Amino acid sequence: MRYAVFDLGSNSIKFVVAETRAGRVRVLHEQSISTRLAEHLIDTCELRPEAIARTLDALRELRAKASDMGVEVFRAVATSAVRDSRNRRVFLKAAKEVLGFPVQLLSGAEEADTIFAGVTADPHWRTKDLFILDIGGGSAEWVQGQHGKMEKRISLPLGAVRLRERFLHEYPVAHDTAALLVETVRGQISHPLAHYSLGARRLVGTGGTITCLAAIEKKLTDFDPRKIDHTSLTIEQIRKLMHGFCGLTLEQLGKLPGLPPKRVDLIIPGTAVVLATMELLRANRLFVSVRGLRYGVLTTAMRESEPQTGSSSRGPVSKKRA
Repeated sequence: MRYAVFDLGSNSIKFVVAETRAGRVRVLHEQSISTRLAEHLIDTCELRPEAIARTLDALRELRAKASDMGVEVFRAVATSAVRDSRNRRVFLKAAKEVLGFPVQLLSGAEEADTIFAGVTADPHWRTKDLFILDIGGGSAEWVQGQHGKMEKRISLPLGAVRLRERFLHEYPVAHDTAALLVETVRGQISHPLAHYSLGARRLVGTGGTITCLAAIEKKLTDFDPRKIDHTSLTIEQIRKLMHGFCGLTLEQLGKLPGLPPKRVDLIIPGTAVVLATMELLRANRLFVSVRGLRYGVLTTAMRESEPQTGSSSRGPVSKKRA
């Protein structure tokens, strides 16, 4: 059976097609299209017509691709940008017309739950004690778990797009401005995370900021998830990367190997969330997972459709991200 998942995020649509055969899962295609659905949402509290149009155009393209690939089961979810907008019903109705099926609007708690399900669908992490950080465009999620079971989770409106629009109004970004942003984020998460603890858990990061940091550190000219999945970065490596980002124009940032154009203006605010979290938790190392929300949705869809086999086998990660 073939499945397609559409993750309608604040910065991009992430799309994955997978199939199950003889109890095994195989990822056939992955793609990410930047649509900046949350563009200027912080100013108007509404999704802009241009952002909606970009998103619907991308959905048409991906929906056609799913049909061409013989997909039988479809799932679509929307997150921070849509749930925070006053005109979300208009958007969800339009998206349903394009896709031919409804989009599920996730609450912040549901988003965190699904991210945890996606990361722990990987046998490498399934039974381990984890503290997961996911940085999206509109929100970020922190999930504490033990022995593969979630203990507590929280979602806060501290995504990279939102932080960029609130705090970074020009490039290059000065070193003291970046340091102030890290301090500001740390202040905003210190109370919500007061009863969270890293302890012996491994800090695992997902989302575009974290995979980009790993790709930049490895100087990957072509993104290959197999080269970064399960790898790690120390806090000193991340601080050094942040130091290198500061003082660069957007054009100069765009020339860094591993940093795609759609994330050039988001890498500094996203990295600020990483550093603030690591400093607050006193974490020295961050492990990378290329699985996240879309894999959680995929896992749930497979369990619902094939309860006997579920998604117990790990499918290979696709070679490249489009």
